[in-house]
Amino acid sequence: MNYKRILTLLCGLSFTCFVLSAHLLVAEEPAPAAEAKPAEEAKPAEEAKPAEEAKPAEPKPEEPKPAEEKPAAEKPAEVAPSEVKVFPANVALTTSRDRQSVIVQAIYPNGITRDVTAEAKWNLANGDLAKFENYTVYPKADGETELAVEYAGITVQVPVKIEKAAEDRAISFKLDVMPVFMKGGCNTGSCHGAARGKDGFRLSLFGFDPNGDHFRLTHELSTRRINLAQPEKSLLVEKSVGAVPHTGGKRFAPESELNQTLIRWLEAGAVNDPGEVPAVTSVELYPPSAVMDGEGSTQKLTVRANYADGTSRDVTHLAFFISANETSAEVSQEGEVTAGTRGEAFIMARFDTHTVGSHFIVLPKGLEYEAPELAKNNYIDEHVNAKLKKLRIYPSELCTDEEFLRRVYLDIVGALPTVEEYKSFVASDDPNKRSVVIDELLERKEFVEIWVMKWAELLQIRTIPNNVTYKSMLRYYDWLQAKIASNTPIDQMTRELISANGGTFSNAATNYYQGERDTLKTAENIAQVFMGMRIQCAQCHNHPFDRWTMNDYYQFSAFFSQIGRKNGEDPRELIIYNAGSGEVKHPVSGQV
Repeated sequence: MNYKRILTLLCGLSFTCFVLSAHLLVAEEPAPAAEAKPAEEAKPAEEAKPAEEAKPAEPKPEEPKPAEEKPAAEKPAEVAPSEVKVFPANVALTTSRDRQSVIVQAIYPNGITRDVTAEAKWNLANGDLAKFENYTVYPKADGETELAVEYAGITVQVPVKIEKAAEDRAISFKLDVMPVFMKGGCNTGSCHGAARGKDGFRLSLFGFDPNGDHFRLTHELSTRRINLAQPEKSLLVEKSVGAVPHTGGKRFAPESELNQTLIRWLEAGAVNDPGEVPAVTSVELYPPSAVMDGEGSTQKLTVRANYADGTSRDVTHLAFFISANETSAEVSQEGEVTAGTRGEAFIMARFDTHTVGSHFIVLPKGLEYEAPELAKNNYIDEHVNAKLKKLRIYPSELCTDEEFLRRVYLDIVGALPTVEEYKSFVASDDPNKRSVVIDELLERKEFVEIWVMKWAELLQIRTIPNNVTYKSMLRYYDWLQAKIASNTPIDQMTRELISANGGTFSNAATNYYQGERDTLKTAENIAQVFMGMRIQCAQCHNHPFDRWTMNDYYQFSAFFSQIGRKNGEDPRELIIYNAGSGEVKHPVSGQV
């Protein structure tokens, strides 16, 4: 995409301002005022009668108010949903310990969603194959059946497939125990996941090194941390359930499933997994979105992990939930979202190395909104209009010519219009004058200069004493200016930069590899500038809020490990070339 197209679209916006209107209900109290007058004139008996007659006259205008409010409050219950969704859309159970929680979401014509899991009618076609209890499917025997879910006259069929129902799944340190530390908050940066651990015990941050964690649990103070003869008396267990003093406090209850998992692992000998275990390939968070009607409304969540061996597993009880905006939507660690004040929030669920999100919008209770017809001048307008409709926000009016002219000049050329330019624009009767002035500004040299300035900062065009010479950077700057002035597409410019080779004088694009010569930092810069991703966190541990792992970080960095640099005939010039060798070593696994 080129600059002219980008700026034309951005400046073609109406510079929409979002105005949220709040309706205040003011209660009138005429009764006390009416009673105050007859209190002073109570002597004449005849004057008391008009005061009594005035009382029934005043409630009359008040009677229609509750009558009008009642139907408005009952409308959401009377309107039938336009769609009913069941999550997940299918159930696949493997082994006797597997299970799958199911939730039902009703979607209404106005976009509001409701959690109707408790109100829906459930019918399992074959009760000999599975058991449905507390909105969860449990295996009983191998086979396939269907779960019928009915709400408001709409029925949804959910296929259920069960395999190895008679087999018990062996306890796994990496698949079962490591998620307990994540759920309990034990391996976070504020607890034992800190670089130096906490109170003499260290875990890898967010579990990026499970083998190291197993070693520290079983070989460091083994007779204290774990007790294979009496698993319940292990220090690991007693501190977690609050049986003995613990700086982090009680993490979960003794009867909880998390604690039972730890005890089961200890009873099995606290062994590590004998080989590679199926990796988590993806994590699904349901529902993917919700529009909640009023403060206090709730929505249950369910999380399912998919593994490399083709199996899936309900990990709702093991996922760690986070809300990006707790004021609007707060989520409990049991997986229930509670609506707060008006706004939007992303609810995230973290399991293993994966973090997935769900978009929640919270609206005032019973908010009435009719989406206006908005102009669509380009595809950016389409996205803006869709967002306004989701949030039930009315856009402001179109800005005035004076406001538009000031904004477009500052955005495109970074300067204010002259008096002559202002008068000419305001006096023009051309209906397309806004588009005309945009095209004119895009052809001015100031447009090129302002974007060269922005890109020069991103590409680090600067001299470094005794390292990067003035001549090299001047050639680099001239190259960038020529690319922007000629409207070169960004993808083409990026390709020339990253694949550049030769001398920094003869091929100015090679200067990108002169300013930064560290392989890891080069990879970080390329990821941030050209891919829009900050991967620095993954250098030391798995990214806490994104999908990037340490393996991803070092594998990506390896692409730039064979960039060679040598001096040219001119000592001021550097030659960039493919060295044909070079590697990056993973600090934990030692792999290259």
